[in-house]
Order: sequence, then C-alpha cells, then structure tokens
Amino acid sequence: MKQVSLEIFAKRLKQLRETHNLTTRALGEIVGTSNATISRYETGQRDPDLIIVHKLATYFGVTIEYLCGEDASIDIENLMEMYSQLSEESKSDAIKYITYLFEKGK
Repeated sequence: MKQVSLEIFAKRLKQLRETHNLTTRALGEIVGTSNATISRYETGQRDPDLIIVHKLATYFGVTIEYLCGEDASIDIENLMEMYSQLSEESKSDAIKYITYLFEKGK
C-alpha cells in the first residue's frame, strides 16, 4: 500500500476548492470546520482527520484515495509534466496514440 502524501492532499484540496470557486471560509462551513483549518490543510500545516477527508471527498465527488494521492500516477498534472519533457517527435506519437484510443473507444 502506498503511503499517503499530505503534499498531494494539500495541492488537490486547493485545486478542487478553487475549481469550485469556493473560499476557505465557504468550504469550511460546508464540511464543518474553520477557514483557518482549511487553509492549514492546503499549506500542509495540519493533517486532516478521516471524517473531514470523507466530507471533502463526498462534496467534491472524488474518492478519498484521489485526495490522498493514491492515484498520483494518473494525475493529469503529472501527465502534462511528462508530456512537456518529451521530444517533438514523441509528443506527436503520443497525440496520435491518444487519438487512436479515443476513436477506438467511441
């Protein structure tokens, strides 16, 4: 079992909150905690308890595993970082393969 990454949790929580156009105060009210606590989660200064993680995952429609970094290998941000480091030829091949998979899946 992979160790939980609080750094990934903090980053994903902030991304989800911002994507949903929520302030730390609004999110805190939704899950029953303070805006300061949400801010500390996002900066990695405080570890969330399981009940809060569950409430956050439920509200945002994601899994607890996603929030905690269990699926970091398929994180879109990681994929974009890997893609940016490819040669132009490899980028072209990657786009062709993704297009192939997309068409195949229709």
